[in-house]
Amino acid sequence: MSFYKFVTKAFKCFVNIFYKYKVIGAENIPDEGNVIIAANHKSNLDPIFLAAAIENRQVAAIAKKELFDKKPLAYILKKLNVIPINREKPDISTIKNILKAIKDGYILGIFPEGTRIKEPGFGKAKAGLSLFAIKGKAQVVPISIISNYKLFNRVTIFIDKPISFEEYYKQKLTSEENERLSQNVLEVIKENYYIHSK
Repeated sequence: MSFYKFVTKAFKCFVNIFYKYKVIGAENIPDEGNVIIAANHKSNLDPIFLAAAIENRQVAAIAKKELFDKKPLAYILKKLNVIPINREKPDISTIKNILKAIKDGYILGIFPEGTRIKEPGFGKAKAGLSLFAIKGKAQVVPISIISNYKLFNRVTIFIDKPISFEEYYKQKLTSEENERLSQNVLEVIKENYYIHSK
């Protein structure tokens, strides 16, 4: 068993023991092809909840580069396909690594808001989601993580149908246009969040 599979199995055990964990729409994760999953982000538990939900593919997540400052943690994150990124100014090599991960068959995991939103509600989407989807010719699967993060409470992972960005593949978009397209995905995540929170 690979290290990735071992850890994701451990995550599944953890969420099923300590939460009322439920995944809706797992069949919406394509078994092949270029795919990005995009989810809301309020807690450090979110990557665990997502990794436990995706069973048919390996995820390569994007995380802030500061997490890689501690060598033991950096080693583990690299074994789990995590890609470090400078959130303020991603460099060309990072973007190439992200696009390579998509091309190599990993599902790219991204939080469109770019950081945890601790207060109620949602933040604004960054341009990165749209940029990676178009450059990587990837479908985007919106995922809503619905939880109050309290032990033994409900956690619902709602996975919606993939969104295609194909009509934009040959266009050169501005940063503002990429932000708008990313925000459109976040609006789907928000809508599903509120519907399934009831």
